[in-house]
Amino acid sequence: MPAAHLASLGVALILVGFTVTIIAILLLSFHRGWGEKGEGRGGAVIVLGPIPIVIGSDPGTARTLMLLAIILLAAAAILFLALRVV
Repeated sequence: MPAAHLASLGVALILVGFTVTIIAILLLSFHRGWGEKGEGRGGAVIVLGPIPIVIGSDPGTARTLMLLAIILLAAAAILFLALRVV
């Protein structure tokens, strides 16, 4: 696969990611309502090399993020090995 195609694919995936994130934020804000108070749950995954660091506001969120981090790291390793140029 030529490098130009991979670069275009990378840019397209980044734009799709930003678009999905913005749509999700808008949908969540309209679903909850502006004046309502609700329970906030959240978390983050920081990947340093092959080691994911998971931060969550409660154990359920942390477990979910840990599972997603493992799945994403496995998918990245598979893609890396599959697309490796000899």
